[in-house]
Order: sequence, then structure tokens, then C-alpha cells
Amino acid sequence: MKKKTVAIVPAFNEETTIGRVVKKLFKYVDNVIVVSDGSKDNTIKIAKKNKAIVLKNIINKGPDKAIQKGVNKAQKLKYQFIVIFDADDQHPYEKIPFFIKKLTQNKADIVVASRDKFPRFSEYIFSFYSNLKINVHDPINGFKAFKSKLIKEIGYFDNINGMTSQILFNAKKKGFKICSVPIKVKKRIDEPRIGGLFKSNFKILRSLIRIFLNDMFKNERN
Repeated sequence: MKKKTVAIVPAFNEETTIGRVVKKLFKYVDNVIVVSDGSKDNTIKIAKKNKAIVLKNIINKGPDKAIQKGVNKAQKLKYQFIVIFDADDQHPYEKIPFFIKKLTQNKADIVVASRDKFPRFSEYIFSFYSNLKINVHDPINGFKAFKSKLIKEIGYFDNINGMTSQILFNAKKKGFKICSVPIKVKKRIDEPRIGGLFKSNFKILRSLIRIFLNDMFKNERN
């Protein structure tokens, strides 16, 4: 598993957790790519110190574009499996082997973590739509794993700022197998980088509208 797997970590001002996240990820994957998304703190310095490959956006472009940059690098390095992992140290690292096992046994082409409860009302709305369309409960969860061939087939990870969810909707349309895995997350101590309650709900609902419109217009063209 380890020789074929890379973790991509989008990070925006995560100096307090990025070192710990990279160290723990290296226990489960062969390499770690940290994409600093306009960070102004020591995120880059700490990630490099912990032997991660570091890419950077000069300004904050959002997780979708940061992940896309990491995915492009992973493909150049010819990794077979890609794990997307948040930089805030909330996700359970020990689930990574289980995610990869689903991929290697061809039980799934993409695996997404699934929380039983959400901190924002907008996530319940997004979840309702996602359950209806692709049978995925937690589409914007930042913990995903997928086969690199998915990107080769679809062409991109997310090009509409769909809060990391567009890959799931496109995978479903292409006939790829999607698997959801229940997880427990640790509570974040500081404010989420997505913003406070109003700002985060706005961003999530905006992403849902983009997903909905993208689905609608694509269906009309087909």
C-alpha cells in the first residue's frame, strides 16, 4: 500500500497542526503533499521540516483549487491512490488503510468519510441533495481516497468550487463505485478556516447551487 499512496493536504494558516498531521500521515502513506493555500504563517516551513512536498498558492483560492494542484503533482509522480486529508487534525488517521483496502479490492473507486452529525444547517441541505442524487451522506467531507484513474477519466478533481464534492457527482455519472465510511472526528479548537457560522453556511450553500446548476445544465446537454 505505502509505495502507491500519496496524501494531499490543503492548508491555510495551519501552523499549529500541520506538523502533527504530516507526521501521522507518513505512518500510512508513502508521501505527503501539502498545498499551502495563501498561508501567511509558518505552515510552509513546518510542512517542509516534516519532509512533505510543499506546493503553494500565493493567494487563498479555496480547497478545491488547492487540492487540484496537489492532484496534478500526484499524477506527475504516478501515484496509484490519492488520499485527501484536512490539515486541522480532526480526521482519524487509522481509517486510511481501510479506505485503501476498499480501493485495492475494487470494492470502490472513491471512498468518502461520513459524519453522522453536521455543525451547520447548510450541510444538512447539501447532504439531502447528495443522498438524493448520488447516495452519499457527507459529500463535502475533507477525508476522501480515490484511484488516480478517476482523475484521468474525469479530467479534474473539482473545477466549480463545489466544496470538494464535484468529484463524487462526476464519478457517479461515469459509473464509478462510491463507498461511504462512517467516521468520528475530533473537535476543532480554533475557528474553522471556512469562516464563522454565517460565512461558512453561505459558502456551503453557494457550492451546493453550483453543483445543482452544473448537474442541471449537463443533463440538458446530454
